[in-house]
Amino acid sequence: MTGREDLLLGFRLAVGGGRGSIVRLVLSTAGIGLAVAVLLIGASAGTVKENRDQRAYAAAPRHEPIPGVAPLNHHATTTDFRGQAISLVHLHPTGPNSPVPPGVDRLPAPGEVFLSPKLDELVAADTSGLLRPRLPGRPVGIIAAEAVLNPNDLVAYVGTATPRNGAATYAFGAPPGYETSFERGILSLLLVGLFVLLTPVFIFVGTVSRLGGAARDRRLAALRLAGSSLTQLRRITAAESLVGAVAGLIAGAAAFLLFRGAVADFQVFRFGVYPKDLTPSWPLVVLIVLVVPALAVAAAWAAQRHTVVEPLGVVRETAPPKRRLWWRLLPIVVGIALTAPDLGVASELGRTALIGGAVLLMLGIPAVLPWLLERAVARIKGGPPSFQLAIRRLRSDSGTAARVVAGLCVVLAGAIAVQSALAGQAATAALYQDRSGGRTTVHADGSVADQAMAAVRAVPGATDFQAMRSLFVDADSALVLFAVADCATIEAATTATGCRDGDVFSRSGSVHKGQAMKVTDGDKREQAWTVPATPRPFDAKPSGLAEQLGLDVLATPAAMTGVDLAGASVAVSLRGPSGNPDFVELVRNSVAPYSGQLTVAAYNDERAADETRMFADARNILLGGALLVLLLAGVSLLVLAQEQVRERRRALGALSATGVPVRVIVRSLLWQNGIPLLLGIVVATATGIAVAVLGRRLFWDGLYIDWSTVGMLAAAAIAMVLLVTASTVPSVFAAAKTENLRTE
Repeated sequence: MTGREDLLLGFRLAVGGGRGSIVRLVLSTAGIGLAVAVLLIGASAGTVKENRDQRAYAAAPRHEPIPGVAPLNHHATTTDFRGQAISLVHLHPTGPNSPVPPGVDRLPAPGEVFLSPKLDELVAADTSGLLRPRLPGRPVGIIAAEAVLNPNDLVAYVGTATPRNGAATYAFGAPPGYETSFERGILSLLLVGLFVLLTPVFIFVGTVSRLGGAARDRRLAALRLAGSSLTQLRRITAAESLVGAVAGLIAGAAAFLLFRGAVADFQVFRFGVYPKDLTPSWPLVVLIVLVVPALAVAAAWAAQRHTVVEPLGVVRETAPPKRRLWWRLLPIVVGIALTAPDLGVASELGRTALIGGAVLLMLGIPAVLPWLLERAVARIKGGPPSFQLAIRRLRSDSGTAARVVAGLCVVLAGAIAVQSALAGQAATAALYQDRSGGRTTVHADGSVADQAMAAVRAVPGATDFQAMRSLFVDADSALVLFAVADCATIEAATTATGCRDGDVFSRSGSVHKGQAMKVTDGDKREQAWTVPATPRPFDAKPSGLAEQLGLDVLATPAAMTGVDLAGASVAVSLRGPSGNPDFVELVRNSVAPYSGQLTVAAYNDERAADETRMFADARNILLGGALLVLLLAGVSLLVLAQEQVRERRRALGALSATGVPVRVIVRSLLWQNGIPLLLGIVVATATGIAVAVLGRRLFWDGLYIDWSTVGMLAAAAIAMVLLVTASTVPSVFAAAKTENLRTE
């Protein structure tokens, strides 16, 4: 046969080899397709970053004076609506040629606003009537989508009649700012998560290429008997593998296009991309198209390296050489070497070393697990008959099961590490929420302090009102956070009792009677003040305003004689009715006229849970991906189990004929699948915790192990083994029939 005929024969064997071949083809297509889809997404990273940087660059204001250009007063503030941040950009031109921000064709006049597409949808969909008063003007247009950084960003350009406390802007197009440590940490975690979901897919692709090896070898032996050479057999094997690889490329491209169409609604941690951003570069696309089939063919050829196919049969190495440990430890050793030095995540080198070390530690799982399983089963002795049958089978061939389980364990380890890091951030956000005690706090500048307090007091249902004017005092060359409040507020927010106007309170004893100090207000105006009375000790009550502000010194108004408090900022804390989830929106609406001069913090409302929900979204995405890969591993294990039953049907029939109950054989299959999995879960948990300890540096927070996720994934893996074993029961009963021995 010619080379072309060899390839055509391999294609026919791949698609026309019966139900087993079709199952293996579907599984290979799914595995390679998932890998290709993720690779195409990864190949789009450069375009995503470039387009995102261009949008950020275009919208960033430039403050360097430009001759002949009237500056634009540009002042950005933020408000929240039911957990969603809304950016209000106040614009006031100082001349006819003031610059216009990207996305609009003119500046909004006073009383006009331009809305981003998503904010326009939110305003139209709001039936509560609480959002519209938050917008300081009448909507007159839509900001072009390509000018908004993220597809789901809520942005409004607001025209103002008078300049705000903003910067003079002469043009738009300054370089974007540096990313924050939070963004660096999140991107690092997502990179690790992407690796976690990608690596096992390649392991399963390699495993799938090894399944059905006995049937393939028998077909090849028949072809050898018909006169085919060894070179022709390699071409036929390559053609069989290429069918699954090409089908996977097509399926992966289709999955990528489907994801690309829905990507505008895919957003994590306020980071989203437009569909056009997901455009992989052509050199990388060509590389993927060439490398993926090459890997599939190489894996198929590697599966036959210990097999000799001759015209009269197939000879396999009955005693494979023992696995060597030294090279399997290299990824772990290098990973530890990269992560042990604390290079800091603020630098690119530190982040690269941390991510690379974590990836190498997880790569150590598929490298070390086959060696561990081989050594473990070699030392196990005794046990019931079903257990001994499983150990004997694992001693003869532990590599295939270990490879399937290794891919699964990479998912487990990565999920444990990433989920634990995200759980730590969610726990931190919950801690702040708990400290708030369900209170809403308004921080207002001194210029609008009295108006803000009056507006907040007038909100229907407002109770437990506390107000403090914040100052800084210079006590013995040390700045101390200081506040002035009436006795009712002091007794409500602290443990102090018997307060009288003129009293002074100190938390740490840092001030004393007669001490001369300099008081600084929000306008940075310094005034002299002498402590008029002996300070009384106090402790802040949990969730009280003193605790939220972290105050060290408190004074009543009469103790501040001679000090002008007009420039002092004010913090107002209050509670709303427990049955009104929109109370915080009423508070925000009451102070909306002073937007840009105050902030509203409500850790108990939907905004309070926003960060928690963002972390939960990322955790759910990674958990869903882990379960998807777990399902793929289950299908791989199912095909492996069915293939083993078909290959061993004569041995199973002989066992049944000698009196071994079928239930013992079924239990042996359960042990055969379960022992590698249990060992892998232990290794994966240890590796995941180790990576989580290293990942803690991304946020400088404590270590939180998400044991619920660990238990969920471990339980899902165990349930998968039980289901796979149960699915083989009919095949075992059919293979264990004594009459089958007559046909063998």
